[in-house]
Parts: sequence; C-alpha cells; structure tokens
Amino acid sequence: MYKIDFNNLDEWIREKRIKRVLIQAPLGLRPQIPLVVRYLKERNIEAIISTGKCWGACDIAYWEAEAIGADGIVHMGHAKFANYDEIPVFYVECRLADPNPLLEMVDRVSEVIGEGKIVGIGATIQWVEFLDLFAEKLRERGIRVLTGKRSFRTPYRGQVVGCDYTCIWSVNDKIDCSLIIGSRFHGIGASLTTPKPVYVIDPELKKIREISSEVRELLKCRYAWIETFRNSRKIGVLIGVKPGQRKIHTAYRMKNILEECGKEVDLLTVDELDADQLDNLPYEGYVNTACPRLSIEDQMKFRTPLLLPSEALIACGKLKWENTIYSRRYLIS
Repeated sequence: MYKIDFNNLDEWIREKRIKRVLIQAPLGLRPQIPLVVRYLKERNIEAIISTGKCWGACDIAYWEAEAIGADGIVHMGHAKFANYDEIPVFYVECRLADPNPLLEMVDRVSEVIGEGKIVGIGATIQWVEFLDLFAEKLRERGIRVLTGKRSFRTPYRGQVVGCDYTCIWSVNDKIDCSLIIGSRFHGIGASLTTPKPVYVIDPELKKIREISSEVRELLKCRYAWIETFRNSRKIGVLIGVKPGQRKIHTAYRMKNILEECGKEVDLLTVDELDADQLDNLPYEGYVNTACPRLSIEDQMKFRTPLLLPSEALIACGKLKWENTIYSRRYLIS
C-alpha cells in the first residue's frame, strides 16, 4: 500500500554510521513498522519503537532517542519540516503506491467544480507524487489547474501540512477555488486562510466536499472566544517544547503586547496539551504559540479561550478581524 525507500535508508545508515535507531510513526502507520524493523535487523541495526504520540514532522522524538542512546531516528509518514535536525533523522514518507483511488475521482471532481474553473491544488505527502497526473486528467475535462510554490516547511511543490498552504496562498489571486487532496483536517486549515471555496478530496473514502460553510460556523465560534478573552485579565502564553513548535520569540512578543494592554501574563511550557493541565491553573485565557491547530481542533475541550496569536491581537485591537481571517496570517504566528 505504501512505498518505503529502503535504498536511501541503506545509504543513510552507512553515511551516519548508524547502529541503533528509534522508530517513530503516527497511529495510522504503525502497522507498517514491522517492515522497517525486519529490514534493520537484517543489517544488524538495533531498532527500538517509540509508543509516544506523533503529530507530524514538527514532533520529532529527539529526547526519546537521546534517552535510549540512539544514533538516529527513522520517522515515518511525514516529510522533513524543520531546516535542521538535532540528531540524524531519516524520513520515511510512506507515499501511497497506487494512484487509482485518486484518478477514479476525476469525473466526480470535474462534475462538482465545473468546466472552465481555475483551481489551485495541494496534497498531503502521501498523494503529492500523483499531483501532476491528476492535474493533467482535470485539464482534459476543461479545468485549469495551478500548483503554487513550496515553502521552507514543505519540501515538495504542491505539498500541504496542517499549518502551511503556501502552494494555495501563492496562487490565490489567480484561482476560482482550491482543491485539497487529503482529509477534512487539511481542508479546514486551507479554508481558514483563503476567502475562496475549498474542496476536499478523500480518495480512500471516495468523497469530495466543499468545506467553506463548515468553516464559517467555526469562525463564528472563534470570534465568541475572542470576545471572552477580551474581558479576561490573567493570561497564560503557551510555549510549545516540541522541536517544530518552539516559538519562544513569538511568546515573548505576545507577553509584551498583552501586558501593554493591561493584562497579567505568565509564560507556560506545554508538550502534550491536555484540558486537565490548563483547568487546574489560575488563568482566564491562553495564547497558544505552539501548533495552531490545537486552538482550532481542541478548543471545545477547554473551559477558557485558547487563542491563536492573531486572535489575541484582534482581542487587543492590534489587528482587525476582517483583515485577518481568510488570510495566511490567521494561522502563521
């Protein structure tokens, strides 16, 4: 089902002189771990499997690897996110081997979007290899397809991650709508940052949906939390300690701005964000400088506002709501 790049893994092992590795994978890909373990054992490489949570390439288990004396990490399911690694990491991207589930969606997509439209397209790492082929099939049906540039977080043209949709943002003024190949999660993220319609294809479930109406309801809820935060006095600013989520300068900047607005502010570290952790603290609201999707997906688990930096700036009158939503600045801090 998935392609695993064993040739380059061999080269990495030789180049880095690897003897012991930590294997890290998200839940959905853990059934593939034995393939990698077997391959490593045949080459006399000791493999230790992480059972910790794995949310993305911003969440590399450096501390776990160091704790067990590993020479490197084999990280499955994501492409490289940061500009550097604290110890050697080999990224097993686990791209899907069969394009047919996606290509079988071509007729349905062209029917839903309509001939003559200009579409910006993006995909998760599992599908990004088939983007050009899929775009060609859509063009044959009268749909013009644009794939924007990559960013420093996304090493491949057309790739999207939960907090970065540069391939859409960079062509937004030229398109009628966007098409995200992946899941509802990635469609929601895109739709929060563009005013144009966003369609999501899930090839494995054979579904396509337009996500913008759902996002409008979500934004109404976000605005209500901003209003609650506006009247809150004691605030905690969260600093993520996961490698790709450490935005310490953003956290200090937010602390200074909030204090200028008359609020009492403390800085707090966070690894796995949990409602019990925050509910036992004496704060009326929080600013989340770690993963932005925690505020979007997990807010209802918390009894106090869990705002993005952009939302906190709106609450303080430093940004305007109408100039922030449906733009890249909404998620990017």
